[in-house]
Amino acid sequence: MREADVHAVAKRLSPAAVADALNEVPAPHLFRRLFHLISPIFLGYYVVPGQFPNGVTRESLLILFFGTAMAIEVARIALRIPIFGMRGYEAERLSAYAWGTIGLVIGFLFFDPVLVIPVFCGMAWIDPLCAWSAKANVYPWVPAIAYATVFAGWLVLLRPLHSLDFLEIAALTAIALPVALLAEYPNFRWIDDDFLMTIAPLLVLTPVLIAFSALP
Repeated sequence: MREADVHAVAKRLSPAAVADALNEVPAPHLFRRLFHLISPIFLGYYVVPGQFPNGVTRESLLILFFGTAMAIEVARIALRIPIFGMRGYEAERLSAYAWGTIGLVIGFLFFDPVLVIPVFCGMAWIDPLCAWSAKANVYPWVPAIAYATVFAGWLVLLRPLHSLDFLEIAALTAIALPVALLAEYPNFRWIDDDFLMTIAPLLVLTPVLIAFSALP
């Protein structure tokens, strides 16, 4: 990269440039981005006790929550109820919030938390960055570096839950990164990238994790 290009990228990433970009974001868009950033709070599901009195399980409560959320979503679509932060075309389809919920619930029920946590955080924190970086002409390098940092960082923090060494963490990160960014790139109207950025990496990484876990 030429020195002039380096200075141009640095200028786009300066605090002043970021502040100007935030000031230009309409309130609904800003709300969506902030919701993205805080959505990993739902990963608190993993610290909920697995069993409650009277035989109630954590999974049954999850399914109850999911069914309630989907019922509200169906009612919203049927009654054309406007929800702050939603895009106009979401009035007649499942919202990004619903797609994100579907992806996360599938992750909770069927995939290893060692993968679900870094994958979901990567989606939640990097997806908004992709949109901004495209406008700032720093796509895909900035979101790629950020995603790799988030994903690998979580795998390192989660080492008490797995036996992966640092080379295996690097390999999983190298696989997850292009899969997640490719899942984010298409602009599908009837399926949201919040879902794709969660499920696509989980599907690809699960057999790799199983293979690594089987190694002596």
